[in-house]
Amino acid sequence: MILSDLSKKADFIAARHRLLQTHWHQYGNTLVQAITLSRPRLHLTVNCDPAQGLSFWLFDHFQIHINPAEAFNSHTLCYRLENRDGSEGVSLGDAHLGDDGLLDSAVNIHDRDAVLEHFLLKISPLYDKISRAVEHGEDLPLGSLA
Repeated sequence: MILSDLSKKADFIAARHRLLQTHWHQYGNTLVQAITLSRPRLHLTVNCDPAQGLSFWLFDHFQIHINPAEAFNSHTLCYRLENRDGSEGVSLGDAHLGDDGLLDSAVNIHDRDAVLEHFLLKISPLYDKISRAVEHGEDLPLGSLA
């Protein structure tokens, strides 16, 4: 392969990688805005630690993390719930972030309401399980929230 061919491929790869990173950051900004501007109280607090990626405190006890999967060029966003100390965690599912700026081929990452609805669908089972445990006065181990 000659230098010009490699250069073209490298430019293509870099451009797509930048696009994916731009989409990831836009998704994060849109979700943070949607949560902070939401009129209904969700009891979610934005965690402002950039090293943690995108994360929120739920009832100041659980931490919800959203991060791109580890693989290069991964279009998968991983949703995870962890204990306050990060010692234990469970998966809440995944989503696909397309090159077209759509989440799961349907949600425009610029649409605050749609992004919030998508996120709430991912975490609504948590609210159901937490509500039942609180209603019945039961302990709630993290593993039971998976």
